[in-house]
Amino acid sequence: MSPKVVDRGQRQREIALAALELFAQNGFEATSVSQIAEAAGISKGSIYLYFSSKEDLIFHTVAVWVDQMMAQTGSETPSDLPPPQRLRALVHAMVEAFVSDERSVRIAAAIFQLFLTNPRMLEHRDLTRELFQDARKAITDILLDGVAQGIFRPGTGQEAEGIAVNLLAYLDGIGLHYYMSRSYFHLMSQVDLYLDHLLRDLTHLNRRPGAHI
Repeated sequence: MSPKVVDRGQRQREIALAALELFAQNGFEATSVSQIAEAAGISKGSIYLYFSSKEDLIFHTVAVWVDQMMAQTGSETPSDLPPPQRLRALVHAMVEAFVSDERSVRIAAAIFQLFLTNPRMLEHRDLTRELFQDARKAITDILLDGVAQGIFRPGTGQEAEGIAVNLLAYLDGIGLHYYMSRSYFHLMSQVDLYLDHLLRDLTHLNRRPGAHI
């Protein structure tokens, strides 16, 4: 009998999904490799056949989490809308994907804490750029499409990557702020306020206050 062929990428994903639940419940530092191995149904030693270190496993797990959110976001963003409305729909879908899953907030908070307290994580800073490249690309593509259609000002093309980074950073901050003070403000209203100003700048349109582009 020939040995069973194991799809390495699929096995990594299965282990990462098992780890995701534990990380969301207990945090990264409090979750041991032994616990992850038990949840994944493999031995502790087998973990290191697929990941070089616990930090490597953490990044794969976060990547799976981001992929899940982006898949949900993509399925909820109509592709036939004009660029301004498509950008708003994409951002709304991102916010909904983030706040609809309690794990998202715990994981995001744990990531920030891990980078602040674990010096080894600084060795992986370049990987964090890769984690959100799909989200940045989705935003950048809409911006460039808007320029091509003559809807967004021409300079938007050169600024597209920076605008995407700025927008994602805003969503990170407002999302965590919302969870610390939910009764203080309505999340989507604040997101729309930000988008109103952004789209007004991108289109050079003077619309009445409160009007959504």
